[in-house]
Amino acid sequence: AKTVIVGTGANFRPFVYQDGDGKDTGYEIALIQAIDKKLPEYKFKVDHYEFSNLFPALKNKKIDIIANQIESNDERRSEYDFSETGYTNYDLHIQSLTGGYESLDDLKGKKVYAIAGGNAPVLLEAYLEEHPGAFEIVYGSWSDQVLLQNFKNGTVDATLATKYTVNFTNKQLGSDYKVSKTAINESSTYYLFRKNDKEEAKLNKAVSRVLKEFKEDGTLKNLSEEYLGGDYTK
Repeated sequence: AKTVIVGTGANFRPFVYQDGDGKDTGYEIALIQAIDKKLPEYKFKVDHYEFSNLFPALKNKKIDIIANQIESNDERRSEYDFSETGYTNYDLHIQSLTGGYESLDDLKGKKVYAIAGGNAPVLLEAYLEEHPGAFEIVYGSWSDQVLLQNFKNGTVDATLATKYTVNFTNKQLGSDYKVSKTAINESSTYYLFRKNDKEEAKLNKAVSRVLKEFKEDGTLKNLSEEYLGGDYTK
């Protein structure tokens, strides 16, 4: 079997994190393990990276797949190949401790947290191009605990997140985050592969075939319900 290095995060609950015994767990890990079992010609090995380091690691052939809830945008499509099938809905809502934010217009004068290199900054930056100075973007990396403290001390007022991420965080940390009723952006997540690489194209085809099977036979739905608290795969 050919070893495939899967690059993902380290503390991105409920997608990838370590359990009480220090073992990798979460939705991303469970799905990769399930795909691995379906592809005996490959052996998947997980490596952890800071989010912004995943992309150069793929380009430099340190990893073969990015599996970290990656959304599609034109810039990424021009640089990477995406799996043929998406595997998680990733509809972004406004997350805050106070509530009352239903659109980006409502964030006027606020500090909005965003993970550097993610899709949220792209959306926020595009809004600011049309509405200069509407709000301030605070860039950082992901940490549930640190982010909650930043909210409490007023360093940030809002961020963009999925409903299931917020629900999971509230359950784990005992926080009381609120989310907007409407989504700021609706999208899906994909695995990323190197462009112009025959072996990567072959790997993408095999992984995409299994993803399609998992959508049809209910495996993807079951994993989503177990790790995300509902079916977010439609």
